[in-house]
Amino acid sequence: MAVSIVIKSQNKKHLSKIVALDNRLCSRVSPMIPTFSRCLQEWSKELADLAERWAAQCDPGAPPRQLSSFRHIGWNTQLSATGVASFTNIIESWFNEGQHLNYSAGQCEETRACKRYTQLVWATSSHVGCASQLCLRNNTVWKIFVCAYYPGGNWEVNGQLVLPYKTGQYCSLCTSSMSGCFKLWDHIGGLCEVPKNPCRMNCGQHGHLNVSLCQCQCDLGFTGRFCQVRCSAQCVHGHFKLEECSCQCDIGYGGPGCAGQ
Repeated sequence: MAVSIVIKSQNKKHLSKIVALDNRLCSRVSPMIPTFSRCLQEWSKELADLAERWAAQCDPGAPPRQLSSFRHIGWNTQLSATGVASFTNIIESWFNEGQHLNYSAGQCEETRACKRYTQLVWATSSHVGCASQLCLRNNTVWKIFVCAYYPGGNWEVNGQLVLPYKTGQYCSLCTSSMSGCFKLWDHIGGLCEVPKNPCRMNCGQHGHLNVSLCQCQCDLGFTGRFCQVRCSAQCVHGHFKLEECSCQCDIGYGGPGCAGQ
């Protein structure tokens, strides 16, 4: 039996990149999607915490007990040799499993895996949270990647996989309750966009979106356009104002850190 030892846990600074990549890939599936019930996927801190708990076990086959408010969670996991793959590589590899899905039959090709793809593009999965971990397994350092999706996908009826989405022209089912078709920077694909986020931006874990101004209102101790920067200024000759993430200099001093006269 392999023994796993946690070496290092990944921080969550790439969460916005993960969500953007998920949405970008989901808008480019084949066959095409007329709409997603979930529209644009959003990050969930609670799901990320659950993913981190699973990753800490260093075991891709044993999900943690779901002590959360979520009733059904979908999981994607993968082990990779350390230093070989990033989350971007891993998520793209899950998306590439789509070539092994026989959409009309609702089945993966024989001996080929595709259920990480179907979970990635599952129409009703509206939230995602991911984590990774460096682990020591059998004297070899590995990296485990875990993503949790809610509501989970890959439902089966009488042993038959339920199709992950309906087919049709991109955005052809975007209704008047939505604010239009969100096109990506490469103008390929598209997702229906809901009015709750017409600004097309995400303030991450440390801020809240002011929809009327299309600006992030950051939590105390954070700044930046997307509240992604933790305030860490040192005021040499002054005092730090946490609510403004800036230094208030003593008389006669100036500059970002109140270091100059």
